Amino acid sequence: MSVGDSQNHNWYERLLNLISVVRPGEGKSCVLLTLNASLLMAAYYLLKVIREPLILAYGGAEFKSYATAIQAGLLMLIIPFFSVLYHKYADSEVRSTIINRVLLFFISNLALFAIGQYLNINVGMAFYIWLGIFSVMVVAQFWAFAADSYNVRCGQRLFVILAVGATFGAWLGSRIAGPILPIFGITGVMALAAALLLITVYITSLINGTIPNIASNDAPLHHEESSNKWLDGFSVVFKSNYLLLIALFVVILIFVNSTGEYILARLVDEHSKALLSEGVITSVSSWQGQFYSSYYSWITLGSFLLQLFVVSRLFKWIGIRGTVLVLPVIMIIGYGMMLFFPVFALIRLAMTLENSANYSVQNTTRHALFLPVPRKLKYLGKTTIETFFYRFGDLLYGIFIYIGVQYYDLGVSAFIASNLILAFALFFIAWKVGHYNKIEVQKSQGNSPPELMATIPDLNMPVGTISKFSISECTFVDPDIGDALKFHATLESGENLPGWVKFDRMTRTFSFHPPETHSDSINIEIIATDFEGLSASSIMAVTFFRQSS
Repeated sequence: MSVGDSQNHNWYERLLNLISVVRPGEGKSCVLLTLNASLLMAAYYLLKVIREPLILAYGGAEFKSYATAIQAGLLMLIIPFFSVLYHKYADSEVRSTIINRVLLFFISNLALFAIGQYLNINVGMAFYIWLGIFSVMVVAQFWAFAADSYNVRCGQRLFVILAVGATFGAWLGSRIAGPILPIFGITGVMALAAALLLITVYITSLINGTIPNIASNDAPLHHEESSNKWLDGFSVVFKSNYLLLIALFVVILIFVNSTGEYILARLVDEHSKALLSEGVITSVSSWQGQFYSSYYSWITLGSFLLQLFVVSRLFKWIGIRGTVLVLPVIMIIGYGMMLFFPVFALIRLAMTLENSANYSVQNTTRHALFLPVPRKLKYLGKTTIETFFYRFGDLLYGIFIYIGVQYYDLGVSAFIASNLILAFALFFIAWKVGHYNKIEVQKSQGNSPPELMATIPDLNMPVGTISKFSISECTFVDPDIGDALKFHATLESGENLPGWVKFDRMTRTFSFHPPETHSDSINIEIIATDFEGLSASSIMAVTFFRQSS
């Protein structure tokens, strides 16, 4: 499962450090998992494009509304089968066994759909329902496998990079689907998606031996008995206050977000018709198509930028406990502004921010919540929550909209008000989830500050020439397994280093090039900071001298 720890960053580990903190030796497994996330999401978005023409060919758009209820019902049957599968392979030394069994099952399904489509069998409804289950099941398995592979500290750092890969894959799949569909047809797109999934099976099998000791999950693999393996997927959720809160959080999150999309859709329809009546536009459908194209483009861009530059910093600054509150706060502000300032442009902005944060900050945080829990809860608990409870939130939303419109004739403001109330409820639940997460992390492993293990010697450097000095990697040590240190240097006063002093944070190397006229000594403070912000430091005095001619 693990390999020896490397001492120096290679070139791609240095690049990955632009996104989050990556220790030497962690890069290979991180790249493979990131590639896997990209391929999985690319395959899904390829299939997502062809589901619309298939369902429309089956019988019309109204069948889409039936699919959610059927998906929730089928997941109640699928979860027990997955529970049995988990218990069969729970004590396997190869951690990729479970996810690869699930992937191969869905690949075989996809092959049957491709054959049916080739034979002109109408598979539209069945494919639509299957894809909804595939999208939540496979994603849940990927993140459960990642959480099972890395320890808590390492996962908190590297999950951000994995999520960047997933975001890129979703963008890539949606971009290439349009041009290749006319060329390969629906059957060809299915075959291409199946090929991508087969590649992920191969990559997943490679990951087992690429994770260094310092990063790997050292929780023992053992067979976990259960009085009823068939119902264990649901029982682990209801027996754990932590998982039950996460499940409730997911249900309300999906409910609020889906209702928000419904609010926007109604306003888009009303706004486009108003523009038509005023003579501003000539076609409602054309304007709506352009609106949603721009809307989803901004969401994709926003989520990618947040994932790339913000999520890891939020994890570092406010931790998982604080980051889980970000989306509820955005929702409270957004729906509050919608309620009191119902301006179309403002509502569009609020929904763009909500979805961008949901697809980046919230998704990564939700996956990281499972890092500290035992293996059984990673696989069974996460799979149940991300599949059944996820679709159950969609089902509740559909029922709510139907009753609100058909029986009570609720207007947009009523739906906005209900979402605002639920956003406050979501904030409270998120706060409780963060509290329980802190407890689970402390059970698993607490966080200790870095320690100074060796004194950094004072230096004498000549002026007028370039001199280098590297700090040993053993100078500072973090006692927490899987944690990583970032280094920076300032003058002892806290001011920035002079322009002629450079410090490479990756190699911990100083480069001095003092001018000929410099004669004063300087005191440099070297600070080592762990991922959660705890630090240790040491002062190094540097004096300068003129070389005799």
